Amino acid sequence: MTIKNLTITTTDGYQLQASEFNPTESNGIGLVINGATGVIRKYYQAFAEFLSEQGFTVLTYDFRGIGESTQASTSALEPSMIHWGQHDMDAVLSHFIDSYPELTIKGIGHSIGGQLLGIMPDNNRYDSFLNIASQHIYWKNWPMKDRPLSVVFFFGILPLFYKLTGGLPSWVLGAEYLPKQVARDWSRFGRKKSYIADEKGIPMREGFSAYQGKMRLYSMADDKRFAPPNCVRELEKLYHNAETDIQTFHPSDYGMRAIDHFGFFKKNMNKKAWFESADWLAN
Repeated sequence: MTIKNLTITTTDGYQLQASEFNPTESNGIGLVINGATGVIRKYYQAFAEFLSEQGFTVLTYDFRGIGESTQASTSALEPSMIHWGQHDMDAVLSHFIDSYPELTIKGIGHSIGGQLLGIMPDNNRYDSFLNIASQHIYWKNWPMKDRPLSVVFFFGILPLFYKLTGGLPSWVLGAEYLPKQVARDWSRFGRKKSYIADEKGIPMREGFSAYQGKMRLYSMADDKRFAPPNCVRELEKLYHNAETDIQTFHPSDYGMRAIDHFGFFKKNMNKKAWFESADWLAN
């Protein structure tokens, strides 16, 4: 396996930083890992290396305004969740397809990376898609006992910071600094039943309905804060023309004390789960 870093320029002039993992012997499948909000591509490196060792050609990248993806032309659009889906995900996939026309391309989405597939142009270019802890973040999708925390986050913490400081500081969640419009999108998506919507509040559903590939969604039984199981089920409903199924991970089934929202990608994750994922992606 070899690793190389590269720059992918979006159509509006943002320079996204990416890493490519090339296997010694290809199995004919390429994978794009679309990361979570404020999570840099390096976080997925151990998983990407594992997949490459199984024969997959893997691409990871930083969304605009996150990690090393900070360079842009003067005409580039500001970082936002909408622009992540409509421009960044599109540019990355287009680059990967152009670079490896002989590969069957499949996708992996962590959290927002699986949600934004629904607003990505021509998303059926992905043969299949694995969503890991990806969820419908409308606050009422949380269990009743956990709703107060979601209300505080979407109605209080996010608006407070993006209005007063112009973004979400890294120390709030222990992730990367979130630019103002990213934090604002996150807040408005969580507050309204319309969920992912344009600036007029009109739900953006065309891409969710358009996707017809196979999709597996992983739900973490102990993910209480970011993607509780019901939120995963609600996201599945939006991809109603895809061939979907949900697999719920209980930490005890994998000999883990906890998995939560981020644990699946950590080096100490039980490799049984990674092998299961590789098997699904390979078939």
